[in-house]
Amino acid sequence: MRLSLILVILRREVIDLLRDRRTLIGMVVLPLVAFPLMGIGVSKFIEETGKKNEAQATTVGVKSLEMTPDLQAAIARSGMRPIVEKDLRTAIEQKRVAAGIEQNGQQIRLLVDATRAASNLVADRLRTALAELKEERIRESLAKLSVPAAVLQPFRVERVNVASERKMGGFLLGTMLGYIVILLMFSGGMHPAVDMTAGERERKTMEALLASPASRAEIVLAKILATVVALYATVLLTLGSFFISMKSSAMMNDAKFAALLGNISLDWGTLALLLLTMFPVALMAGALMIAIASFARSFKEAQSYLTPLLLLVILPALLGGLPGTELSPALSLIPIFNASQLLKAVLQGEFTMANFLTTFFANVAYAGICFYFALRTFKNENVMFRS
Repeated sequence: MRLSLILVILRREVIDLLRDRRTLIGMVVLPLVAFPLMGIGVSKFIEETGKKNEAQATTVGVKSLEMTPDLQAAIARSGMRPIVEKDLRTAIEQKRVAAGIEQNGQQIRLLVDATRAASNLVADRLRTALAELKEERIRESLAKLSVPAAVLQPFRVERVNVASERKMGGFLLGTMLGYIVILLMFSGGMHPAVDMTAGERERKTMEALLASPASRAEIVLAKILATVVALYATVLLTLGSFFISMKSSAMMNDAKFAALLGNISLDWGTLALLLLTMFPVALMAGALMIAIASFARSFKEAQSYLTPLLLLVILPALLGGLPGTELSPALSLIPIFNASQLLKAVLQGEFTMANFLTTFFANVAYAGICFYFALRTFKNENVMFRS
Protein backbone atom coordinates (compact mmCIF):
# COMPACT_ATOMS: atom_id res chain seq x y z
CA MET A 1 0.00 0.00 0.00
CA ARG A 2 1.18 3.53 -0.80
CA LEU A 3 1.33 5.85 2.19
CA SER A 4 1.04 8.99 0.05
CA LEU A 5 -2.32 7.92 -1.40
CA ILE A 6 -3.60 6.85 2.00
CA LEU A 7 -2.72 10.28 3.42
CA VAL A 8 -4.40 12.06 0.50
CA ILE A 9 -7.65 10.13 1.00
CA LEU A 10 -7.39 10.54 4.78
CA ARG A 11 -7.02 14.31 4.37
CA ARG A 12 -10.03 14.36 2.03
CA GLU A 13 -12.21 12.42 4.45
CA VAL A 14 -11.22 14.53 7.48
CA ILE A 15 -11.93 17.77 5.58
CA ASP A 16 -15.33 16.43 4.51
CA LEU A 17 -16.11 15.50 8.11
CA LEU A 18 -15.15 18.95 9.37
CA ARG A 19 -17.43 20.52 6.76
CA ASP A 20 -20.37 18.45 7.95
CA ARG A 21 -22.40 20.35 10.53
CA ARG A 22 -23.84 17.18 12.08
CA THR A 23 -20.36 15.75 12.59
CA LEU A 24 -19.10 18.94 14.23
CA ILE A 25 -22.07 19.03 16.57
CA GLY A 26 -21.58 15.41 17.61
CA MET A 27 -17.79 15.54 17.74
CA VAL A 28 -17.11 18.99 19.22
CA VAL A 29 -20.17 20.91 20.42
CA LEU A 30 -21.89 18.16 22.40
CA PRO A 31 -18.74 16.92 24.22
CA LEU A 32 -17.74 20.44 25.23
CA VAL A 33 -21.24 21.49 26.26
CA ALA A 34 -23.13 18.38 27.32
CA PHE A 35 -20.92 17.17 30.18
CA PRO A 36 -20.34 20.58 31.83
CA LEU A 37 -24.07 21.30 31.69
CA MET A 38 -24.77 17.79 32.92
CA GLY A 39 -22.30 18.24 35.80
CA ILE A 40 -23.86 21.54 36.82
CA GLY A 41 -27.36 20.07 36.52
CA VAL A 42 -26.50 16.97 38.55
CA SER A 43 -24.75 19.08 41.19
CA LYS A 44 -27.76 21.36 41.57
CA PHE A 45 -30.15 18.41 41.59
CA ILE A 46 -28.18 16.60 44.32
CA GLU A 47 -27.97 19.78 46.37
CA GLU A 48 -31.69 20.56 46.08
CA THR A 49 -32.66 16.94 46.73
CA GLY A 50 -30.50 16.87 49.85
CA LYS A 51 -32.10 20.05 51.17
CA LYS A 52 -35.58 18.70 50.45
CA ASN A 53 -34.85 15.40 52.23
CA GLU A 54 -33.41 17.24 55.22
CA ALA A 55 -36.52 19.42 55.41
CA GLN A 56 -38.81 16.39 55.29
CA ALA A 57 -36.77 14.32 57.78
CA THR A 58 -38.11 16.10 60.85
CA THR A 59 -41.23 14.17 61.87
CA VAL A 60 -41.87 10.72 63.25
CA GLY A 61 -45.27 9.18 63.76
CA VAL A 62 -46.26 7.74 67.17
CA LYS A 63 -49.47 6.13 68.40
CA SER A 64 -49.58 8.31 71.52
CA LEU A 65 -47.59 11.05 73.21
CA GLU A 66 -47.71 8.98 76.40
CA MET A 67 -44.63 6.95 75.57
CA THR A 68 -42.13 5.13 77.71
CA PRO A 69 -39.19 7.25 78.92
CA ASP A 70 -36.82 5.30 76.67
CA LEU A 71 -38.86 6.06 73.58
CA GLN A 72 -39.24 9.71 74.51
CA ALA A 73 -35.49 10.00 75.10
CA ALA A 74 -34.67 8.34 71.76
CA ILE A 75 -36.97 10.67 69.81
CA ALA A 76 -35.61 13.72 71.60
CA ARG A 77 -32.03 12.61 71.01
CA SER A 78 -32.65 12.10 67.29
CA GLY A 79 -34.11 15.61 67.00
CA MET A 80 -37.39 14.39 65.54
CA ARG A 81 -40.80 15.92 66.24
CA PRO A 82 -43.41 13.31 67.30
CA ILE A 83 -46.82 13.45 65.62
CA VAL A 84 -49.73 11.32 66.82
CA GLU A 85 -51.13 9.08 64.09
CA LYS A 86 -53.57 6.23 64.69
CA ASP A 87 -52.53 4.40 61.51
CA LEU A 88 -48.78 4.78 61.13
CA ARG A 89 -48.53 2.87 57.86
CA THR A 90 -51.11 5.05 56.16
CA ALA A 91 -49.52 8.20 57.54
CA ILE A 92 -46.14 7.18 56.14
CA GLU A 93 -47.58 6.19 52.77
CA GLN A 94 -49.43 9.51 52.50
CA LYS A 95 -46.24 11.36 53.58
CA ARG A 96 -47.82 13.01 56.61
CA VAL A 97 -44.81 11.75 58.58
CA ALA A 98 -41.39 10.62 57.36
CA ALA A 99 -41.29 7.44 59.48
CA GLY A 100 -42.99 5.82 62.43
CA ILE A 101 -41.98 4.24 65.73
CA GLU A 102 -43.99 1.93 67.98
CA GLN A 103 -43.22 -0.17 71.04
CA ASN A 104 -44.67 -3.53 72.00
CA GLY A 105 -43.16 -4.64 75.29
CA GLN A 106 -39.42 -4.95 74.83
CA GLN A 107 -39.66 -4.67 71.06
CA ILE A 108 -39.36 -1.34 69.30
CA ARG A 109 -40.31 -1.24 65.62
CA LEU A 110 -39.29 1.42 63.11
CA LEU A 111 -41.75 1.81 60.25
CA VAL A 112 -40.13 3.21 57.14
CA ASP A 113 -40.81 3.73 53.44
CA ALA A 114 -37.56 2.40 51.97
CA THR A 115 -38.23 4.16 48.65
CA ARG A 116 -38.04 7.62 50.27
CA ALA A 117 -34.68 9.10 51.22
CA ALA A 118 -36.24 11.25 53.98
CA SER A 119 -37.87 8.20 55.56
CA ASN A 120 -34.60 6.25 55.52
CA LEU A 121 -32.81 9.25 57.02
CA VAL A 122 -35.27 9.45 59.95
CA ALA A 123 -35.01 5.70 60.53
CA ASP A 124 -31.19 5.86 60.61
CA ARG A 125 -31.26 8.71 63.12
CA LEU A 126 -33.73 6.89 65.34
CA ARG A 127 -31.73 3.65 65.10
CA THR A 128 -28.55 5.49 66.13
CA ALA A 129 -30.33 7.20 69.04
CA LEU A 130 -31.83 3.89 70.23
CA ALA A 131 -28.45 2.15 70.03
CA GLU A 132 -26.83 4.89 72.15
CA LEU A 133 -29.71 4.73 74.63
CA LYS A 134 -29.41 0.96 74.85
CA GLU A 135 -25.70 1.20 75.68
CA GLU A 136 -26.40 3.78 78.36
CA ARG A 137 -29.03 1.56 80.02
CA ILE A 138 -26.66 -1.41 79.97
CA ARG A 139 -23.85 0.64 81.50
CA GLU A 140 -26.15 1.87 84.26
CA SER A 141 -27.23 -1.68 85.04
CA LEU A 142 -23.62 -2.89 85.14
CA ALA A 143 -22.65 -0.01 87.42
CA LYS A 144 -25.38 -1.01 89.89
CA LEU A 145 -23.93 -4.54 89.93
CA SER A 146 -20.39 -3.17 90.35
CA VAL A 147 -19.39 -4.71 87.04
CA PRO A 148 -16.91 -2.66 84.99
CA ALA A 149 -18.27 -1.33 81.70
CA ALA A 150 -15.21 -2.78 79.94
CA VAL A 151 -16.91 -6.20 79.83
CA LEU A 152 -19.12 -4.81 77.08
CA GLN A 153 -16.10 -4.48 74.84
CA PRO A 154 -13.61 -7.28 75.52
CA PHE A 155 -11.83 -6.52 72.22
CA ARG A 156 -12.01 -4.02 69.38
CA VAL A 157 -12.15 -4.78 65.68
CA GLU A 158 -10.57 -2.27 63.32
CA ARG A 159 -10.82 -2.54 59.55
CA VAL A 160 -7.73 -1.20 57.80
CA ASN A 161 -7.69 -0.55 54.08
CA VAL A 162 -4.19 -1.31 52.78
CA ALA A 163 -4.96 -0.04 49.27
CA SER A 164 -3.14 3.16 48.40
CA GLU A 165 -5.06 6.35 47.67
CA ARG A 166 -4.01 6.11 44.03
CA LYS A 167 -5.33 2.57 43.81
CA MET A 168 -8.63 3.58 45.40
CA GLY A 169 -8.95 6.60 43.13
CA GLY A 170 -8.14 4.52 40.07
CA PHE A 171 -10.64 1.92 41.20
CA LEU A 172 -13.43 4.49 41.56
CA LEU A 173 -12.66 6.19 38.26
CA GLY A 174 -11.83 2.97 36.39
CA THR A 175 -15.23 1.42 37.11
CA MET A 176 -16.88 4.01 34.86
CA LEU A 177 -14.05 5.28 32.64
CA GLY A 178 -13.73 2.16 30.49
CA TYR A 179 -17.47 2.02 29.90
CA ILE A 180 -17.62 5.73 29.00
CA VAL A 181 -14.58 5.66 26.68
CA ILE A 182 -15.63 2.54 24.77
CA LEU A 183 -19.22 3.71 24.43
CA LEU A 184 -18.00 7.08 23.15
CA MET A 185 -15.66 5.42 20.69
CA PHE A 186 -18.44 3.45 19.03
CA SER A 187 -21.08 6.17 19.24
CA GLY A 188 -18.63 8.91 18.17
CA GLY A 189 -17.41 6.93 15.17
CA MET A 190 -20.86 5.94 13.99
CA HIS A 191 -21.73 9.13 12.11
CA PRO A 192 -18.35 9.48 10.32
CA ALA A 193 -18.43 5.81 9.28
CA VAL A 194 -21.94 6.20 7.89
CA ASP A 195 -21.05 9.45 6.14
CA MET A 196 -17.98 7.93 4.44
CA THR A 197 -19.92 4.93 3.11
CA ALA A 198 -23.69 5.29 2.76
CA GLY A 199 -23.33 9.07 2.74
CA GLU A 200 -20.94 8.94 -0.21
CA ARG A 201 -23.26 6.53 -1.99
CA GLU A 202 -26.13 9.02 -1.58
CA ARG A 203 -23.95 11.91 -2.79
CA LYS A 204 -22.81 9.83 -5.81
CA THR A 205 -19.12 10.38 -4.95
CA MET A 206 -18.21 6.78 -4.14
CA GLU A 207 -17.81 5.82 -7.79
CA ALA A 208 -15.25 8.59 -8.43
CA LEU A 209 -13.21 7.50 -5.41
CA LEU A 210 -13.24 3.85 -6.47
CA ALA A 211 -12.11 4.85 -9.96
CA SER A 212 -9.08 6.71 -8.61
CA PRO A 213 -5.53 5.24 -8.75
CA ALA A 214 -5.82 4.22 -5.09
CA SER A 215 -6.37 0.54 -4.41
CA ARG A 216 -9.34 -0.70 -2.43
CA ALA A 217 -7.08 -1.51 0.52
CA GLU A 218 -5.72 2.05 0.56
CA ILE A 219 -9.22 3.52 0.37
CA VAL A 220 -10.51 1.31 3.20
CA LEU A 221 -7.52 2.01 5.44
CA ALA A 222 -7.82 5.77 4.86
CA LYS A 223 -11.53 5.70 5.74
CA ILE A 224 -10.84 3.66 8.86
CA LEU A 225 -8.10 6.08 9.96
CA ALA A 226 -10.43 9.02 9.34
CA THR A 227 -13.03 7.33 11.55
CA VAL A 228 -10.37 6.78 14.22
CA VAL A 229 -9.42 10.48 14.07
CA ALA A 230 -13.07 11.46 14.55
CA LEU A 231 -13.77 9.12 17.43
CA TYR A 232 -10.46 9.93 19.18
CA ALA A 233 -11.31 13.63 18.96
CA THR A 234 -14.75 12.91 20.40
CA VAL A 235 -13.33 10.83 23.24
CA LEU A 236 -10.59 13.32 24.16
CA LEU A 237 -12.95 16.29 24.15
CA THR A 238 -15.63 14.43 26.08
CA LEU A 239 -13.23 13.11 28.71
CA GLY A 240 -11.69 16.56 29.10
CA SER A 241 -15.08 18.13 29.76
CA PHE A 242 -16.00 15.12 31.94
CA PHE A 243 -13.04 15.67 34.27
CA ILE A 244 -13.72 19.39 34.45
CA SER A 245 -17.40 18.91 35.22
CA MET A 246 -16.62 16.18 37.76
CA LYS A 247 -14.25 18.46 39.66
CA SER A 248 -16.91 21.15 39.82
CA SER A 249 -19.75 18.79 40.70
CA ALA A 250 -21.21 17.98 44.09
CA MET A 251 -19.02 14.86 44.36
CA MET A 252 -15.91 17.01 44.63
CA ASN A 253 -17.42 18.78 47.64
CA ASP A 254 -16.67 15.55 49.47
CA ALA A 255 -13.11 15.97 50.75
CA LYS A 256 -12.39 12.22 50.73
CA PHE A 257 -13.63 11.78 47.17
CA ALA A 258 -11.66 14.80 45.99
CA ALA A 259 -8.52 13.49 47.71
CA LEU A 260 -8.87 10.09 46.05
CA LEU A 261 -9.26 11.54 42.56
CA GLY A 262 -6.47 14.00 43.23
CA ASN A 263 -4.06 11.12 43.87
CA ILE A 264 -4.70 9.45 40.51
CA SER A 265 -1.54 9.64 38.47
CA LEU A 266 -2.44 11.32 35.17
CA ASP A 267 1.13 11.91 34.02
CA TRP A 268 2.16 11.61 30.39
CA GLY A 269 3.16 7.99 30.86
CA THR A 270 -0.27 7.01 32.19
CA LEU A 271 -2.06 8.99 29.48
CA ALA A 272 0.11 7.33 26.82
CA LEU A 273 -0.79 3.89 28.18
CA LEU A 274 -4.50 4.75 28.16
CA LEU A 275 -4.36 6.00 24.57
CA LEU A 276 -2.24 3.04 23.49
CA THR A 277 -4.72 0.65 25.08
CA MET A 278 -7.60 2.16 23.12
CA PHE A 279 -5.83 2.50 19.75
CA PRO A 280 -6.44 -1.07 18.49
CA VAL A 281 -9.98 -0.88 19.87
CA ALA A 282 -10.49 2.31 17.85
CA LEU A 283 -9.15 0.58 14.72
CA MET A 284 -11.44 -2.38 15.33
CA ALA A 285 -14.44 -0.10 15.88
CA GLY A 286 -13.68 1.96 12.77
CA ALA A 287 -13.14 -1.06 10.52
CA LEU A 288 -16.22 -2.86 11.79
CA MET A 289 -18.47 0.17 11.38
CA ILE A 290 -17.10 0.93 7.90
CA ALA A 291 -17.74 -2.67 6.85
CA ILE A 292 -21.28 -2.78 8.24
CA ALA A 293 -22.28 0.68 6.95
CA SER A 294 -21.01 -0.24 3.45
CA PHE A 295 -23.94 -2.62 3.04
CA ALA A 296 -26.47 0.18 3.47
CA ARG A 297 -28.06 1.96 0.53
CA SER A 298 -28.85 5.11 2.52
CA PHE A 299 -27.73 7.09 5.57
CA LYS A 300 -30.82 6.08 7.54
CA GLU A 301 -30.39 2.39 6.68
CA ALA A 302 -26.75 2.47 7.80
CA GLN A 303 -27.74 3.94 11.16
CA SER A 304 -30.24 1.15 11.67
CA TYR A 305 -27.47 -1.39 10.96
CA LEU A 306 -25.01 0.17 13.41
CA THR A 307 -27.39 0.74 16.34
CA PRO A 308 -27.42 -2.97 17.36
CA LEU A 309 -23.61 -2.93 17.33
CA LEU A 310 -23.65 -0.11 19.86
CA LEU A 311 -25.94 -2.14 22.10
CA LEU A 312 -23.68 -5.21 21.81
CA VAL A 313 -20.58 -3.40 23.13
CA ILE A 314 -22.34 -1.92 26.17
CA LEU A 315 -22.47 -5.17 28.18
CA PRO A 316 -18.78 -6.23 27.94
CA ALA A 317 -17.67 -2.62 28.49
CA LEU A 318 -19.83 -2.41 31.61
CA LEU A 319 -18.79 -5.82 32.94
CA GLY A 320 -15.12 -4.92 32.47
CA GLY A 321 -15.36 -2.09 34.97
CA LEU A 322 -17.34 -3.91 37.65
CA PRO A 323 -15.65 -4.48 41.03
CA GLY A 324 -14.37 -7.99 41.65
CA THR A 325 -13.23 -8.68 38.10
CA GLU A 326 -9.49 -8.88 37.46
CA LEU A 327 -7.63 -9.15 34.19
CA SER A 328 -6.07 -12.54 33.46
CA PRO A 329 -4.40 -13.99 30.33
CA ALA A 330 -7.66 -15.72 29.41
CA LEU A 331 -9.85 -12.64 29.98
CA SER A 332 -7.34 -10.56 28.02
CA LEU A 333 -8.57 -12.30 24.87
CA ILE A 334 -12.17 -11.09 25.22
CA PRO A 335 -12.66 -8.00 23.02
CA ILE A 336 -14.07 -4.82 24.58
CA PHE A 337 -14.05 -6.44 28.04
CA ASN A 338 -10.24 -6.65 28.02
CA ALA A 339 -9.81 -2.97 27.16
CA SER A 340 -12.25 -1.87 29.87
CA GLN A 341 -10.41 -4.00 32.42
CA LEU A 342 -7.00 -2.77 31.31
CA LEU A 343 -8.03 0.88 31.57
CA LYS A 344 -9.00 0.31 35.19
CA ALA A 345 -5.75 -1.55 35.92
CA VAL A 346 -3.65 1.23 34.37
CA LEU A 347 -5.40 3.89 36.47
CA GLN A 348 -4.82 1.80 39.59
CA GLY A 349 -1.18 1.30 38.70
CA GLU A 350 -1.65 -2.47 38.92
CA PHE A 351 -1.21 -4.10 35.53
CA THR A 352 1.28 -6.66 34.35
CA MET A 353 3.13 -6.26 31.08
CA ALA A 354 1.97 -9.75 30.07
CA ASN A 355 -1.70 -8.78 30.40
CA PHE A 356 -1.07 -5.44 28.68
CA LEU A 357 0.66 -7.06 25.69
CA THR A 358 -1.91 -9.86 25.48
CA THR A 359 -4.77 -7.34 25.47
CA PHE A 360 -3.03 -5.04 22.99
CA PHE A 361 -2.11 -7.69 20.44
CA ALA A 362 -5.43 -9.50 20.82
CA ASN A 363 -7.24 -6.28 19.91
CA VAL A 364 -4.76 -5.69 17.06
CA ALA A 365 -5.69 -9.13 15.73
CA TYR A 366 -9.41 -8.34 16.03
CA ALA A 367 -8.82 -5.03 14.25
CA GLY A 368 -7.03 -6.92 11.46
CA ILE A 369 -9.98 -9.29 11.11
CA CYS A 370 -12.40 -6.35 10.92
CA PHE A 371 -10.13 -4.65 8.35
CA TYR A 372 -10.17 -7.80 6.22
CA PHE A 373 -13.94 -7.92 6.48
CA ALA A 374 -14.20 -4.23 5.44
CA LEU A 375 -11.79 -4.81 2.53
CA ARG A 376 -13.81 -7.79 1.31
CA THR A 377 -16.92 -5.62 1.40
CA PHE A 378 -15.28 -2.86 -0.67
CA LYS A 379 -14.02 -5.41 -3.20
CA ASN A 380 -17.51 -6.80 -3.65
CA GLU A 381 -18.90 -4.95 -6.68
CA ASN A 382 -22.43 -6.20 -6.01
CA VAL A 383 -22.37 -4.48 -2.64
CA MET A 384 -20.62 -1.27 -3.62
CA PHE A 385 -22.70 -0.51 -6.69
CA ARG A 386 -26.12 -1.70 -5.71
CA SER A 387 -28.89 0.87 -5.51
